[in-house]
Order: sequence, then structure tokens, then C-alpha cells
Amino acid sequence: MSSTAQQAAARTAITVTDAARAALRDLAQPESGAERPALFVSVESGDRGEFRYEFAWRTTAEAGPGDLSTDCGEFTVVVPEADAGRLAGATLDADPQFGVVISNPNAESEAAADSGDAPAGADDDELRASVEKLFAETVNPALASHSGAIKLERIEDGVLYVSLLGGCQGCSGAALTLADGIERFIVDAMPRIRKIVDVTNHAAGANPFLR
Repeated sequence: MSSTAQQAAARTAITVTDAARAALRDLAQPESGAERPALFVSVESGDRGEFRYEFAWRTTAEAGPGDLSTDCGEFTVVVPEADAGRLAGATLDADPQFGVVISNPNAESEAAADSGDAPAGADDDELRASVEKLFAETVNPALASHSGAIKLERIEDGVLYVSLLGGCQGCSGAALTLADGIERFIVDAMPRIRKIVDVTNHAAGANPFLR
């Protein structure tokens, strides 16, 4: 591929389908007179080379000059310049069962390159008890307003693997809630935790809060 073609591909790093636009439009809910909302989508390598995506609602005005923006009508989807390569050719879509999802051809190649990573460590019982206490006393009462809940599955090297239950299972806003709300709160409250990974079977969600 020529340098010109590569530059053109980078400028259209992510495709947003009509279905994803419709699903995200309901979540954006811009206030009258407020700045236009923007969904910032970034990516980093997770455990064993898996990609972990970050979603954050901000404003279009916060996009940098090198960031890639996709006009979606009532809102904008922004990919930071630093993540353009990893999201080149990716598609942001929506599924009636899974909610908003990303199909990214770059994830498999990086996972293969990282296949030699060392295995994660075992759960720390004391840390697990602290996390479950925080879930029970703070996080789950907040999720109860959406008829949802969160369950800790395991802890490996400071990474929480969780399942979302009830109204959060299959909810189109689950990824945003986890990344922009729960994870930020947990990491701030517990420095030993680096991040949270969702292992929920969202296809089995019987009564999602948002479809």
C-alpha cells in the first residue's frame, strides 16, 4: 500500500454503522444548548494480547487536531490520533443481543504477537474479599436502579474479570457503564487494581436495560 493510501486509511480509522449510530444516539442524550457530545473510543493491549476498548463521553470540542472524527448527526465518534493504527479498518456496530460492539481486524494479529506472555498469577483472597465488599456496599446498590448487578469472577495480576447481571446483561450501554463509571471508581478506590475486563455472556441477557 502506498503512503498516500495508508494515510487515507488512517483518516477513516473506524466505521460507524447506522445501527450503532441509532443505539448511541439514545445514550448521548445531549442537553438543549449544550456542546455537541462526542464518544471517544480508544484501545490498548489487554492480557494475552486481547484488545481492551475504552469508551468515554466528552464533547466534540475536546478532540485534538490529529484525532479522527466521524460525524453521526447528534453526536460525533472520535478516535485519538495515537489509536488510529490499531482501529484502522475497525467497525463500530450494534447487535440486538450484544449491544454496541467493535469488530477489529487488528486485534487477532496483535494477540498472536503477544502469545508468549507469561501466565497471570493466582487470586489474592484478601484482595478478592475487599473487591466483593466494595461491589456489595457501593457498586451494586448503584446498578440496582437499572435492575443490574456486577459479579466478580476472578482476579489475575491486578485485573478484575467480572460478569454483569440482570438489566446490565445485554444492555447496549454496559461497556460505557463499566469503562467510564465502575472501572474508574474501582481503580481510584483500590490502587492494586489496574483495570476491569467484562466476561459477560451478553447474548444470554433476558431483560437488558437498554437494547
